[in-house]
Amino acid sequence: MSQIEVRIPSDLVFERVVRAAAEEIGRQMNLDEERIADLTLAVSEAVTNAIEHGNQLERDIHVGVIFSIEAEQLQIQVMDQGKRVQALQVRQQGISEESLEQGQMRGLGLYIIHNLVDRVEFSSSEEGNTFTMWLHITPCGEQTRRSNE
Repeated sequence: MSQIEVRIPSDLVFERVVRAAAEEIGRQMNLDEERIADLTLAVSEAVTNAIEHGNQLERDIHVGVIFSIEAEQLQIQVMDQGKRVQALQVRQQGISEESLEQGQMRGLGLYIIHNLVDRVEFSSSEEGNTFTMWLHITPCGEQTRRSNE
């Protein structure tokens, strides 16, 4: 397994650095253009959430991103240094298609991420929060997308 680590200040301008890294990793893994777009958007949303909600835009606090590359999957961990959050709170902040239809936009980033990657997990500790995403890559090169549950 190969790992690539990126650490940025909690300033939204640096989200672009992580997004560019995600795009290049997708290209090196021979993902198709649609899957690269899914990857970069999911990473962008997760990093933006970590900067805004986790670290409260405090530029002196960093967001870490680790891309772990394996033959059949890509794991992306986005870590902030924010206050401890219960995983249940993160799930409750999500958004449904029904709430979108009613014009509620809170949690839109989490909704987008859940629909772009194959699996997500959230954990929290005294050191901060970690949002982990997985993209599975089939051996024949056809990528699968997580089905809506």
